[in-house]
Amino acid sequence: MLATLRALGAAVDKPADIPAALAAKQESRWSSFAPPVAVCWRPSHASIEIRRPESEAGLDVQCRITVDGEERSWTMQAETRRSVELGRRRFVSQRLTITGPLPLGYHKLELKSGGRESDVMVISAPRRCYTTENERLWGAFLPLYALHTAESWGAGDLSDLGELFDWVRGLGGSMVGTLPLLSAFLDEPFEPSPYMPASRLHWNEFFVDPRQTPEWHRCPEARQAADRLTIGELRASRLVDYRRQAALKRRVLEQLALVADPHTGEPPGVVAYAKFRAAVEKSGADWRAWPNTTPAGDSLSERYHRYAQRVAEQQIAALAKRAGSPGLYLDLPLGVHPDGFDVWQRPDSFALAASGGAPPDRFFTKGQNWTFAPLHPERIRQDGYSYWIECLRHHFKHAGVLRIDHVMAMYRLYWIPSGAEASEGAYVQYGAEELYAVLCLESHRHRCRVVGEDLGTVPKYLRSRLTEHGIDRMYVGQFNFRDEGQAMLTPPAACVASVNTHDTPTFTAYWNGEDIDDQVELGLLPAEEASETRNKRGEVREAVADFLEAPVSSPDRVLRACMGRLGESPAKSVLVNLEDLWGETEPQNTPGTGAERPNWRRRARLSLEEMKESTEVSGALRQLANTRQANRRLKGSGE
Repeated sequence: MLATLRALGAAVDKPADIPAALAAKQESRWSSFAPPVAVCWRPSHASIEIRRPESEAGLDVQCRITVDGEERSWTMQAETRRSVELGRRRFVSQRLTITGPLPLGYHKLELKSGGRESDVMVISAPRRCYTTENERLWGAFLPLYALHTAESWGAGDLSDLGELFDWVRGLGGSMVGTLPLLSAFLDEPFEPSPYMPASRLHWNEFFVDPRQTPEWHRCPEARQAADRLTIGELRASRLVDYRRQAALKRRVLEQLALVADPHTGEPPGVVAYAKFRAAVEKSGADWRAWPNTTPAGDSLSERYHRYAQRVAEQQIAALAKRAGSPGLYLDLPLGVHPDGFDVWQRPDSFALAASGGAPPDRFFTKGQNWTFAPLHPERIRQDGYSYWIECLRHHFKHAGVLRIDHVMAMYRLYWIPSGAEASEGAYVQYGAEELYAVLCLESHRHRCRVVGEDLGTVPKYLRSRLTEHGIDRMYVGQFNFRDEGQAMLTPPAACVASVNTHDTPTFTAYWNGEDIDDQVELGLLPAEEASETRNKRGEVREAVADFLEAPVSSPDRVLRACMGRLGESPAKSVLVNLEDLWGETEPQNTPGTGAERPNWRRRARLSLEEMKESTEVSGALRQLANTRQANRRLKGSGE
């Protein structure tokens, strides 16, 4: 607890210091005239809470706000709601109401009273995220690194993703989901996990297709750098060789950058990002040890990173346009690499003396340390949530659906102080109401739907708040199988339904109990508990197979029946893991492991061409499309 408080900025060295620190914090809050941020849910009037000494309670408050270029100024008395005594002083909490509607957006409210002044960012937002009603959509999911075609350079690229879109749409689907596509450290430090990006504000050029750049056909040096022998070896590998493929693609993109027009427009913030990446390459990843705040990097390296980001932005924009609506189902990860660009650029927004994680549970008895630096709840509020806004806009401008990883973190996140064990952390609360307001506002501005990852142990109030704010939940079949009663629970309407996720076993592995064997091998499940777990899984299998009227000995037929149930359900969207359709048993990620498993590296067993030719794969998707279409017609007729 002490270390967590210190990570938040409290001056505590021993337990006896905590009461004084809390008292000082409370007095500081009450001495602050107005909060830095306030929420106005449309169409309600904006209400601002101010706090001041009781002796000043009767003073008028001068207010000024600019709306649509027109300045409004007025003076008013505040309504006292309650008072508190802190030490020898009494403070009052008062309410100010802004009359007249505020348009959607962020508005600066200036307040003055006596000798006190405050600026408040008022977020005027719709109560619900952008959504559409009465839809019965479906789509396909596959990590982009796992996707590959005959033309791929090993791992998939944005051109391959476009081909996948075309195929899925031709079968009646309307979206394709993948893992985060954000920038990564693929040299030093090496971190290929899509959930530990170098930045949540820039794209990963690893997925760029150099052949689709304007410069490709007029740059023979780039075409020569695309070494066919290396490409052939990358295509033949079962696992993605990030280092080798990233190095190959960089050599090609560097040549293209030399002939590209340097005056072509580029995404916001790219110059600073390019300078940072070039400096990392020259001075090392630990920017805290750099001799200067921003040491000079190699100019050619900067040019490469600027060009790579420009091309990535162009290709993702073209892909989103090609995909239509909803089209791209993107994923916003919870954290960012502690040595990454975002933390370097905004160190005050992060708690550098802590890591995000999870407390001990049944599977991770020692807890989990996810190693990323968590956002500091008070500092991001003082900054008007500018980083949160930028992260959302970066994704919303291209996504039709955005999944918010670990949405519970909008309320609280488990912090692990530096040097502490994962079991020694504590929960830290965030300004959920204000984070929701930003999310709802930006979602409407970009006409993007939002999905909250609400899996695992979450309080009941979270799901009610997701519903209140028009955020779809996640329904995962494996978590909703039972051995009694209704063996497969029905998905709610406002959800994205799937059989599994990238963090769970594939359907066939789950059905055969291979994940249980894996947990025993990894030491996550004691051998003495494994037998009971296997027996329980067997009972679930029997109940689910009976409920779905499919033979328990045929995972494929059970999967088809399960997909049929999801297709018939009221779920707004159904997302199919393509690897399930050919009985894949190896997971893309095994949570809680590192070097023990090839996480985030396994290429799909079938190429996209082989998927298209497979009657098993295409047939399952067509069947789902027919089920969803029939469900849509029934919904439309009111039956």
